[in-house]
Amino acid sequence: MGLCLQGREFSWHMLALWESVYPPMLSRGLPKRHHVVVYLLLLSPESHEQLQRRFKPDEAEVSAYAWLEPQILASVAATEDGVSDTKKIADDISSVIRITELQHGSAKTATIPTATFLNTAPPQGEDVERVSTGTKFALRLWLDRLTLQME
Repeated sequence: MGLCLQGREFSWHMLALWESVYPPMLSRGLPKRHHVVVYLLLLSPESHEQLQRRFKPDEAEVSAYAWLEPQILASVAATEDGVSDTKKIADDISSVIRITELQHGSAKTATIPTATFLNTAPPQGEDVERVSTGTKFALRLWLDRLTLQME
């Protein structure tokens, strides 16, 4: 399942290794889960539309996915947990994001508020649905690479 790519169809680079714990802050208690996440950057000459036709996500591993523009990802990467001053949030991004949800063997398009992607972990209390701190870190690394490629 996933996306099967042949060796000549893509190249890859490791962006980062991220040590992740849950809960994400000691103010919420001692860690209950711990793992290492490997963030890879895959480069393909194919468009996301071409890749989408071959994409077969495993519902046991993922409940939804989305193809997002760099401007939205830059806004997500600009949010930081524990920082009240969010920087570089684009003013002209859509208020909703189109995602594909997987349920009972089928895929359906849905929209969710962009704010969900911009949420940060509150310092105390219940966590909120958000992009993980490690993923934001990897997005910043990818955006730095993208900027270097454009220069």
